[in-house]
Amino acid sequence: MRPFLSLPWKILGITLGALLLMSILLTSFTLVKMEQDFRLQQDKQLQLRQQQFNHLNLLLENQLRSWLESFTDLVELRSQPDFTAFAKALASHYDAIAVHLNVESIWLLDANLNSLYASTEQIPPSVLDVARQVMTEQQPQSAIFCATQCTKLILVPVQNANADIAVVALSTTLLDILSSLKQGIGSEVAIVRIDSADNSPLRQFELLSLSNPELMRPVFRALSNQPSLQEARSQGIDVELAEQHYLISLLPLLAQNRSYYLALVDDTTKFVQAQAAYQRQIILFACGCFVLLAVLIYFSTLRLSRRLLALAQHLPLLAQRQFRQFRQHSAYDPLLFQDELDVLTQAAYQLSVELEQLHQQIEVNTQELENIAMFDLLTGLPNRNMLQFQLKKCLAGLERQTGSIAVLFLDLDDFKKINDSKGHAAGDQLLVEVAQRLRACIRSADIACRFGGDEFVVVLTQSNELDYPYQVADRIFDAFKQPISLGAQLFYISTSIGMTTTEHHDVSPDELVRQADMAMYEAKDRGGNVALLYDQEMYQRLAQRLVLESEIKEAIKFKQFSLSLQPQIELSTGRLAGFEALLRWQHPVRGTVTPDEFIGILENSPQMIELGYWVFQRSFQLAKELIGKGYPDIRISINLSAEQFLDPALPALLELWLDDLGLSAQHFELELTERTLVQNIDITLSAMRQLKAQGFYFSIDDFGTGYSSLSYLKQMPVDIIKIDKSFIFGMLENDADYQIIVSTIAMVQKLELKVVAEGVENRAQLQLLKQHRCDFGQGYYFARPLNEAQLAEFLEHKVPNGYLMLT
Repeated sequence: MRPFLSLPWKILGITLGALLLMSILLTSFTLVKMEQDFRLQQDKQLQLRQQQFNHLNLLLENQLRSWLESFTDLVELRSQPDFTAFAKALASHYDAIAVHLNVESIWLLDANLNSLYASTEQIPPSVLDVARQVMTEQQPQSAIFCATQCTKLILVPVQNANADIAVVALSTTLLDILSSLKQGIGSEVAIVRIDSADNSPLRQFELLSLSNPELMRPVFRALSNQPSLQEARSQGIDVELAEQHYLISLLPLLAQNRSYYLALVDDTTKFVQAQAAYQRQIILFACGCFVLLAVLIYFSTLRLSRRLLALAQHLPLLAQRQFRQFRQHSAYDPLLFQDELDVLTQAAYQLSVELEQLHQQIEVNTQELENIAMFDLLTGLPNRNMLQFQLKKCLAGLERQTGSIAVLFLDLDDFKKINDSKGHAAGDQLLVEVAQRLRACIRSADIACRFGGDEFVVVLTQSNELDYPYQVADRIFDAFKQPISLGAQLFYISTSIGMTTTEHHDVSPDELVRQADMAMYEAKDRGGNVALLYDQEMYQRLAQRLVLESEIKEAIKFKQFSLSLQPQIELSTGRLAGFEALLRWQHPVRGTVTPDEFIGILENSPQMIELGYWVFQRSFQLAKELIGKGYPDIRISINLSAEQFLDPALPALLELWLDDLGLSAQHFELELTERTLVQNIDITLSAMRQLKAQGFYFSIDDFGTGYSSLSYLKQMPVDIIKIDKSFIFGMLENDADYQIIVSTIAMVQKLELKVVAEGVENRAQLQLLKQHRCDFGQGYYFARPLNEAQLAEFLEHKVPNGYLMLT
């Protein structure tokens, strides 16, 4: 169990923590701001000192240049033919110049940089370099050079009466500039040579000139562990020496040499002491505030804590349903002003009142809720919970007396399409009507339940009549023969019924429902609107079906499906009119699987649409190849399932694939069964018109085996009628089949449509079809379905010039 910590202490801790954090942040911000202000002030001072140094340097240059100009006028150099007298004058006045102008050396160089006069034995190379530049530019130059010490050079060109040019070079120390700079800025000044790299610590340095050696040498010796040269130039160097604080700032002395710097040393002891004193004041002030606030917060939250503890102590009374006792103990008179605790107390009081009323209402409604849990709210029929309860009771009754019970599992055929097309509200109304008709079909002792969705279960209790389940199923079929009226529309509903019976009490309810459900799916597979009794073979067929469905998924995944093309021949001429694309499955273990084994499963599986689109793409590719081989009028017939036909994405995908291959839709014929056409006539017509507008042809497959197609045939944009092969097989022996074929051909020709006869297998059938002017034929007499290799051979040997030789 976690330790208890009182709310006042939590609030106190949180508040003081927040204040501490805020104080630290404010103090840090203030100190950082002070440091930034100090650095900004130092940067401004450095700029000012740099300007002062440059100003003093310029004054020195101007002073020496002015003297030199005056001296040349004094010796009348411009009236002399050469520089001999000028050189003697410089030599005679050298001592006076050195004393008064603090000049160390004087050199006079001719145009070829030969010495006309030199106060030193050798002329430094740096003087010659600058003199050469003066002679080139004919302008005065100045420079600072540092070796063991730093020297200021001023070089001025002079001219005699013959316009010859010579250069006068003067060198002087920077001590006067440093002295003047110190007096102007109040800082100690030194010239330092630093040999360290930018990112190396400041350890290798040499002091060349110092304004105060006694102070500055100890300060610079304290730089053993100071920052790098780059940090020193950008931020300066803080040095502590004998409880005194100094700031060393570096200014580059020579633009061409980064090793020499003008070092400015400022005493920052007062600033550091002021900053430390400010920090102590901030800390003392914060501590005082913390103590004062802690006392105030603790006593102000103490009342809050006591009231919350009292309320928490009495809250369990609500769980014990002692609502009045809770209200008596939690009553509290507020002070002058109400606060959140008073609002919480009032809310708890109101909560106790509402909980008491809710508890009373729950007790009243508990029985009703238990009843509702056993019945379907939409139809009023017992639901799955009640079904389980009643089945258990009926099975227990078989233990006491002989007899049997039957379970009928009903599923409405194509109910989903009504929901999708008319909406769920219409579907709910239809389910209510179905429930009412089911009630009318059973005895009062029997039970009709809604199992879920459009599924219903009927339990037929004790009965000794073996055919009683079939009698009930027949009554249900008769009840659904009458259309259901929803508003202004009539709907014809059929149902598939699975049945199971038992005389044994030890069968589980779930097993009975499962058996009936299995029989219902068998009924659906047989076309619906039929009732079947469960037998053991259904379980085996279901198991085989599940295995086959799994293998179909694997076949799609590993591309085991292929297309075969069966030729369609124009009977009057023998012309190859086109092909029908037929799906084939080459199983890796079982070999070729016939379409009868897997087409029915595919049509009821979600893989049908995926595989159907593959068939389209492959058919388009084959058509492209056939056109390229010299069959420009070829047409491929493709079977279209109901699910794919109603897929909204179908037209756009077909148009995209045709565009990619550069094909016309007129090379393709879409085959639809009668059952697909009449499932939802409005949606069917809309989809057909959209595809027809793209250029596709339409044919009705297996014509005559379905129902209702004749009533809609004139509305549909159909081009071709295919007579089912079952009629062709019997046309020579069965007069009824013969009459159906003859009448169908005549009717279709009246409607200006084309006729294709499927299953033509012998010459007699062919002659009879030609006699009645059937347009096209398809069957083994012409060719079996051809794979790609067989197709190439068929085109080469059996269809010369595109015509099949009929004999």
